[in-house]
Amino acid sequence: MSRQITSAESTPRKRNQPAPRTREQVLAELRGLGGLVLEQALLDATTRPLKSLLEWTERLANELGEPRPGRASNYPELLRVIVAISRRAGNTTGLKVA
Repeated sequence: MSRQITSAESTPRKRNQPAPRTREQVLAELRGLGGLVLEQALLDATTRPLKSLLEWTERLANELGEPRPGRASNYPELLRVIVAISRRAGNTTGLKVA
């Protein structure tokens, strides 16, 4: 008995591209990043943020269609950038964010 190949099996999967995410998923990740940055800001507000955290912030801003944020020089500044991105991206319905 021969087995028929379905269209899903015959279509090659692109392994180097992540699955598309919803806006809510990206905003949730941005909130998580904000929590991490808040912890770092509380530990040492004068420390320069890790390059990986700056790049993560830029990638999430890009996924949300927000303009590229400037480079923050310390953790409190990076937290303000993340909050601004979140407010702009989450405020798409015209509702005011408190």
